[in-house]
Amino acid sequence: MTLSTTTFPFTAIIGMDLAKHSLLYHAIDPKLGGVVLMGHRGCAKSTLVRAFQEILPAEGSGTAPFVEVPLGASEDRLLGAVDATQLVEQGNWREQPGLLEQAHRGTLYIDEVNLLPDHLVDLTLDAAASGQYRLERDGLSRQVDARFILVGTMNPEEGDLRPQLLDRFTHGVLIRDDYTPEERREIVRARMAFEDDPEGFRAEHAASLEKLQQKLRTARERLRAIRISEEVRTAVAEQAAALQMEGVRAELGVLRTARCAAAWRGDEAINENDLAEGWTLCLAHRQVSKPQTPPPPTPPSTQPPQSETSSRAHSAHSPLMTAPTPQHARRDAIQLEPVAPSAMNPLQEWWNRPVPAPKRPLPVTGASRMVARPEAGSRVDWCATVRESLKRGWQVGEQLSLRSRKPQRQPLVWLFVDASRSAGALKFLGAAREAIRNLGLRQAARRFQILLLQHDELEWRVKRGTAQAADRFLANLTEASGKSLLHHALWKLTQAVQKAGVLPGDRVLLCSDGLFTPASGASLPKEKLRFRRQLQRLTQRIPGVAWLHPTPKHGMQRWIPELASGTPVQLIHQ
Repeated sequence: MTLSTTTFPFTAIIGMDLAKHSLLYHAIDPKLGGVVLMGHRGCAKSTLVRAFQEILPAEGSGTAPFVEVPLGASEDRLLGAVDATQLVEQGNWREQPGLLEQAHRGTLYIDEVNLLPDHLVDLTLDAAASGQYRLERDGLSRQVDARFILVGTMNPEEGDLRPQLLDRFTHGVLIRDDYTPEERREIVRARMAFEDDPEGFRAEHAASLEKLQQKLRTARERLRAIRISEEVRTAVAEQAAALQMEGVRAELGVLRTARCAAAWRGDEAINENDLAEGWTLCLAHRQVSKPQTPPPPTPPSTQPPQSETSSRAHSAHSPLMTAPTPQHARRDAIQLEPVAPSAMNPLQEWWNRPVPAPKRPLPVTGASRMVARPEAGSRVDWCATVRESLKRGWQVGEQLSLRSRKPQRQPLVWLFVDASRSAGALKFLGAAREAIRNLGLRQAARRFQILLLQHDELEWRVKRGTAQAADRFLANLTEASGKSLLHHALWKLTQAVQKAGVLPGDRVLLCSDGLFTPASGASLPKEKLRFRRQLQRLTQRIPGVAWLHPTPKHGMQRWIPELASGTPVQLIHQ
């Protein structure tokens, strides 16, 4: 077989057995449904995927296509669009095939799939599941064949993928690099040998790669003959019911995976090990429902109650030490009391003030609409530009009639609500809730993204909802409990803004007391610095960030200003 001059051989990769098996099983049965490889940067995810392309048996003559989706890919690039070059140079209204069509009968690889806009991931997963998609754009209309093996990689530290999208991948593999010293030694030895003499290194593995490819062909031919007994089907169904799995995607994946494992072994029946491996591959990335159990009762305190006077005196002498919430704070929920809304003039002024344009605009993908002339947040639509220019009799050397497209969405309000126990104990959250409700009811032309911290969990409770949806959520927010996981909340919010893109008018409102729970064993100065850096990352992506916080009292006057120092965040106290 002919090897690439830059690809590390698949058979030379050490470890990662589960990820290798997942890819091999997809080569045996491309209908499995895709795999997402999860792991931190530098754990050879991309190396493994690119090596996989060389062993994938082609359907017919030639080699199986391997198509990589770039991070900034548009919907036109993914699905296909009019070939602007052909239109300008020859006047032909021809289609430029999309990446999905180019990957037909091969592999479609999405690096950092968690950073790809969700609607593009949806389109890709739909095509992977059905093997085709409908192209309807710019006068083009046809059914496109797109049967491919979908492989995605992601670093969970750089952003997550919605559970609904993760569930669409049949396999999920968490790649760890906890190698033994002997394995690390051999990995480095192999890498150095490859870099010093790529051709010689590949030649050493040519025979093993050819043997592996032949084994894949044999397994493909044997696949249809594998028997799935009723006992096996019943066992899988009972296990799925016991795990309270939603839908049947996991069960289908387990049976298909076990069948591939049997074909790979050269057997004609599925055994227990095949099923066990199937469950491992199909459950690693899925959320399994568990019966709700009440939290353990709060143990009685062994410390004598501290008087208000002594507490205030302690706060005055050590203001910074009062800011983080202790790791073992009380966990029982606090019911929010009704609070009469205040005028909140600073908040209203910030809300009504125009938001400055971002210094480095983040592209917004998704549905868009044509605009006659460039507007804020729009970009040139070259297909429409060429089409309109030709209609007007455009000739080479003349000025084009530019046409632009503007994302078809209203300005977004990103709202983070800290409903941890400390926010409820300060009686801050109830008043802040009413102030925000007043703003939401007055602004029906905006969409809301609301991230809630409550019960030690972060959850998007409203996604692109109307002002009425935001108001309903706030009206139903009646208790505060759990730790103050503010570092993770800021990270999650920043990643969501990065993925959605920023348009003029988008803004962020943080509603929190700032009393974060420090990481175990971390020093307070380092935790403050980590929080400030995360806040800076957020403000670098989107201007117009405000922080609604309690009125500072006693030893807290310096706490929140120090957390926000060096950032353009507007502090508004309640």
